[in-house]
Amino acid sequence: MPLKTHRWNFWVCGSEAALYITATKIMGPATLIPFLFNRLGIDPMWMGLFSLGGVIVALGAPIGTAMGGGRQWKLPYCIKTGVLQRLPFLAVPLGAMFFFSSSRFMLYLLVASWMASNFFGGLGFPVFQVVITNGVREQWWGRMMSLRNVLAAIIGLAASALVWWVNRRFEAPTNYVVLGWVGVSLLGLSLYVVTRIREVPMARELPHGLGALTDTLRGIVAIIRKDSRVRWILVGRTLRSAGFLVGAYMTPVFILRCNLTDADMWLPVILLTIGGIVGHAVAGWFVDHFGAKPALVLSSLSVAASALLLSQATSRTGFAIVFLLGPIGGGLLANAWPVLILKLAPMEKRPVYATTLSLVAIPGGLVIVLGMILVHLTGFTFVFYASAVGAVMAALVFFLKLPNIRQAPRS
Repeated sequence: MPLKTHRWNFWVCGSEAALYITATKIMGPATLIPFLFNRLGIDPMWMGLFSLGGVIVALGAPIGTAMGGGRQWKLPYCIKTGVLQRLPFLAVPLGAMFFFSSSRFMLYLLVASWMASNFFGGLGFPVFQVVITNGVREQWWGRMMSLRNVLAAIIGLAASALVWWVNRRFEAPTNYVVLGWVGVSLLGLSLYVVTRIREVPMARELPHGLGALTDTLRGIVAIIRKDSRVRWILVGRTLRSAGFLVGAYMTPVFILRCNLTDADMWLPVILLTIGGIVGHAVAGWFVDHFGAKPALVLSSLSVAASALLLSQATSRTGFAIVFLLGPIGGGLLANAWPVLILKLAPMEKRPVYATTLSLVAIPGGLVIVLGMILVHLTGFTFVFYASAVGAVMAALVFFLKLPNIRQAPRS
């Protein structure tokens, strides 16, 4: 494949993800939804439900692998699932327009929409990972994952200004409606960019469709049984899942402890953006030069530090440190995890490996549910201490049991 095609796909894939990430940052569980819950008087404990989206992705991934993993040309399938993944986000602006006065219905609507989007995302995730990595040189994979998030962070600076302006120009619920439609528009633009990818097809067509689901499930069982690397990765990521509780609750805790209002909504956006610029820029370079293993170890230790700081933060300065440190751990994970998955197996087996490792969301989901119960019973501080312990244990598992794979097998 010509070098210019690699470069084209490198920038296209980075731009697509940047637009998608920015859209969800504007109207997702890290920013708009916690403020919306606070405005409507919804218990912040329920924010943990949005972290369960990974479980739904895991449920959709085996079906997606069976339906699309064997296709010689995978991009048309990814575009169709991309449309389905983005449609549920219409619930944000439409819900704010028509159901703002019903807090219970808004809770049900937003959670159901988020789960639906994650299910369709699961259908496309393992197949789309193969599309983007087949079209970009292996030596650039880490930098590509970094580019996606750095571009998102740069766009996020403009998004922060937009959020600040909208919340000063409009009162609730109009501000939520406007931001929702901005997010939906960015999602549509990101899907258009997906269509610009210059796909590199597989050498041959393999069996696919629902009839191949049984073979996919058998492949998952075989990988777990025979590949000890995968088993330890699943253990480490399950422990690392405690870190998602930090991400789920740091904005609600920021709102509660610092008495934030809609006018302050830009603060989490810009703090996450600045942290993302630093974290992802360093992470992509780090993964390409040192590998996924040390990145996962450092990511887990970063989460532990964030959890301990979050347990004690009571000022805007303290939360600023947490919001800047958190994206560093997230950036290392976001860049290392897909690279690790794709370097475990040759091209034809990557969808099944990606699906197998996505199953970590199921025990991880149980950790999140337990965290929600503990938030209800004990408050946030104990949960953050538990998250720190889980993250340190994950770092030990990654350090002691995970091989540092630097080259993907060819066959």
